[in-house]
Amino acid sequence: MGALRLEVVWRGPTEVDAVLTVGQLRAAGIEAAIESSGTPYGATAFPLGGTWQIRVRLEDVEAARRVLVEAGEGGNLVVEEASGGLLNADQRATLRVAGLAAVAFVVVVVLLSLREAWG
Repeated sequence: MGALRLEVVWRGPTEVDAVLTVGQLRAAGIEAAIESSGTPYGATAFPLGGTWQIRVRLEDVEAARRVLVEAGEGGNLVVEEASGGLLNADQRATLRVAGLAAVAFVVVVVLLSLREAWG
């Protein structure tokens, strides 16, 4: 008998989100499991930036994705597990924009400093 193969179909920022989402999958008849956060500690008052994952059996992946999209969880949907990253495409795009904004800020500060020095 082979090992049970599970695939990540959802990633989100809080345990509460994960629990509610697993409930939606289970209500649709799909067995799902939550994996704990990558954060070494937790707080009940506010999330500390961990990543929570939901895995389903390989044969339930497509059905789970349909349920998640219908439930409005498309932004947390994991389409390709092969990348192995912890961020979805939207999160990577946000980081790229933030990085570009930081570079633009540094350029402006340097230009203003040069203008002041050459004054």
